[in-house]
Amino acid sequence: MFKLKSTKEIFGLHKFSEHGVPVFEKNLGPGIVAEANKDGSIFINKGTSDDIAEKAIAHEKVHLDQMNQGKLDYDDKTVTWKKNNHSPARVYLRSNMQEGGAGLEWEKEAYRLQDTKLKK
Repeated sequence: MFKLKSTKEIFGLHKFSEHGVPVFEKNLGPGIVAEANKDGSIFINKGTSDDIAEKAIAHEKVHLDQMNQGKLDYDDKTVTWKKNNHSPARVYLRSNMQEGGAGLEWEKEAYRLQDTKLKK
């Protein structure tokens, strides 16, 4: 029997991909579940269960919003955070911080808002 592939399968998209937010499975480093990228995509670690992936993707969508609002930016060496339009930008060295650490300001906001991004 012949079965047509879905559009997501053809393009290698994760099943939680949405219009404007492609999600790709990728082997990420140890302890990394997901990453938000400047191009608007999200990487999810290969083999992540659906319930963990759904929550991680919701969290990363908050980071995408933060980047789109000009609050969060990053490069290979630094992360720049600007809490709001009235606050100065703060630059953090990636070598001196734990990526994804719950105590980081942009992470606190993402954990607080991630439930608003979960699929209903």
